[in-house]
Amino acid sequence: MFEYSRDPRPRDGVLTISQDEAQALYDFVGYLGRHAFDTFGDDRPGFRGKSPDMLRHLDRMRDLLANVMDYPTLDEELCWDEPKPLATDEVHGLLLTEIGNRPGIRFLEIAVYWNDDHRCFGTLQLAVDDEAGETCGLFEVEDLAGEQVSCGPGWSQSGADLDETIRMFINAFPMQQLEARNEDCINEMLAAKVA
Repeated sequence: MFEYSRDPRPRDGVLTISQDEAQALYDFVGYLGRHAFDTFGDDRPGFRGKSPDMLRHLDRMRDLLANVMDYPTLDEELCWDEPKPLATDEVHGLLLTEIGNRPGIRFLEIAVYWNDDHRCFGTLQLAVDDEAGETCGLFEVEDLAGEQVSCGPGWSQSGADLDETIRMFINAFPMQQLEARNEDCINEMLAAKVA
């Protein structure tokens, strides 16, 4: 293979990428996430993993993909049940801590599902301050390893109605972070299976 005297660099000016090229990049990054390993354990035969350096490069590529791919919004992929009122002693501790002593708060819990097979996605708890027009939300989902992952709590201006407020919190969920965490879980399960 021919060796260049320097590493290649991007051409000057604005660079463009076609839809086919963007799809190829998306497919390649997904393939690397599922099948590429650069860490092998001598002490654990069959162990395969990803180094922090490789994970950093994959995260960088996922960030770039966010600029060229039209990902469906979560509110297109998810559905939810009618909100149920929550008693204060049923509210997640992180949400209670965030609320503090704010008066006039009503607490709601919403079960969220995937549209395709009504499989559970997670639970959204909301602390609604109708007087201030603000809502604080906390999402709880389970990763592939069965561990609870909390996202939030975080404040937002309330929507025009409760459905719009729920939609805002669902669309703010950091799905790429959950997918990366699940990829790590898959890699660990594969490594354990081989060992």
